[in-house]
Amino acid sequence: MWYAKMYFSEGREIFQYDSLGMQGVPDVQKEFPFLESLLAFQELDCAEVTPILQSITDNWSRFIAEDDRDALENFKRKLGRLASIHIYFRLLYVHCRYRQSAMYIQNDRGSAEDAQILDELHQLPEQLPRYQQQIQRFFELVLNVDSAGREPQAQAAKNYTYDMPKDPGLFCFHPIPLSFEPVEPGRCSPVLYSSSIRDMIDYSLRSCVERNITVRRCKNCGRWFPQTGRVSAEYCERPVPKGQQRCRDIGALKQWTLRQANNDAFKAYRKEYKRRFAWIKAGRITDQQFYDWSERARAEKDKCEQGLISQKELEVWLKESK
Repeated sequence: MWYAKMYFSEGREIFQYDSLGMQGVPDVQKEFPFLESLLAFQELDCAEVTPILQSITDNWSRFIAEDDRDALENFKRKLGRLASIHIYFRLLYVHCRYRQSAMYIQNDRGSAEDAQILDELHQLPEQLPRYQQQIQRFFELVLNVDSAGREPQAQAAKNYTYDMPKDPGLFCFHPIPLSFEPVEPGRCSPVLYSSSIRDMIDYSLRSCVERNITVRRCKNCGRWFPQTGRVSAEYCERPVPKGQQRCRDIGALKQWTLRQANNDAFKAYRKEYKRRFAWIKAGRITDQQFYDWSERARAEKDKCEQGLISQKELEVWLKESK
């Protein structure tokens, strides 16, 4: 039997998908930073996904009703494309792949399970944006450290009566198929056996509340990120395209630049540094002479920042040093 597993391990989330049900030998295993799948889902362009889903639905319907092989090929191609857009859609891919194999063995094309898949496909274009809205509302009222505070447990208790939200725009929790099993050598964890995209959203949100993990919008890119380290963090460490800097690195540089902008000792040092660096190109000093001077100059700058010498003394030293 096919399966789709999801679990958290330290700072990671792991997905395992298998269309044949071979425990321990999944077709696909993907790892992401904690909560990345949910945050990426929030950024999903539903307008891009909807036409693909509609085509998939139409082709699956034709295939199970008429055994249309062209429709099946179109279905597989579009489903593969959908699965590449977001890890949640891999669930549909694996389930349908299992059914394609099983229906020929069992000779039950058009079964109740096939109809269930078709019904799920029909509903997704409407469900996906609604899930995004409900997650956004959950962030605002429960997880956002800047609007809801630092206690997700208390905010969840405040906004829910049993498993029902007081605000109709909030995500509604339901029982989900959780197991508990070894996931790595010497380590066990709760494991979600997903039967729907909704299950994975549910598991991610409740895990944040259980662990008291808040979220915040990054000061640089504006995306949500989980505060799994310092609650005061303002810049995210979320994945970026190859060759780009992560926001946390950019933020550190911005903070350093801001501090130096009001640092008179650094300004004086930097001015003389640039002047002497130009001497290398002019042939007035060698590279080694410049580097020897810069080490001594940094030491004098540090003394000034520590109050051991005055700003005037630093400026005189920089001007007269050799």
